Amino acid sequence: MVELETEEKRLKRMYATLCEFAQVPDEEWNKAKTKLRSLRIEKNNFFIKAGEIPDKLAYISDGIFRVYYTSESGNERILVFRGENRLLSAYSSFLENTVSSYSIQALEQCNLLYITLSDYTALLNDHPCWQTITSKYSQMLVVEKERRENEFLCDDAETRYKKFILNYPGLEKRINQYQVAAYLGITPVALSRIRSKKN
Repeated sequence: MVELETEEKRLKRMYATLCEFAQVPDEEWNKAKTKLRSLRIEKNNFFIKAGEIPDKLAYISDGIFRVYYTSESGNERILVFRGENRLLSAYSSFLENTVSSYSIQALEQCNLLYITLSDYTALLNDHPCWQTITSKYSQMLVVEKERRENEFLCDDAETRYKKFILNYPGLEKRINQYQVAAYLGITPVALSRIRSKKN
């Protein structure tokens, strides 16, 4: 009984997240719920690896992921972090059924609700609310990408760190210094200097 209540709570949170993009009629949500599956990913395991074709769009009910690229020289650059109540996918690759250029890795034990590409495509064809969600979510990702690019073009490392703290409140306590530095595009030593100045 407790597990069912927990699952119902997760579904309500997912529904609230989707409704931030578009109002989902009860009939459509009830249809979508029948297509959702649960997935647990242990810490350090992957939701998707670069070079793979993603087949899932997920909702994060618990945990944190990093979305990152690995350069030819082996350096990692974290694009974004994804935490609770966020959608998760290599989105353009998911929609286009092509290989992902980045990896998505769990930084904690994570619990997801997900839908497959084929089931999501069926929803898209059934009701315009899913098309609106797709469009608005895509727009959000574009804005997010442009802001990140602007940070690296216009902000120094200290300013990027301040924005990280603002955009991800509490996250610094849940991940390690290397991951924060990889997000900021600096070394852990440089991050330590910035932190010491802040204190």
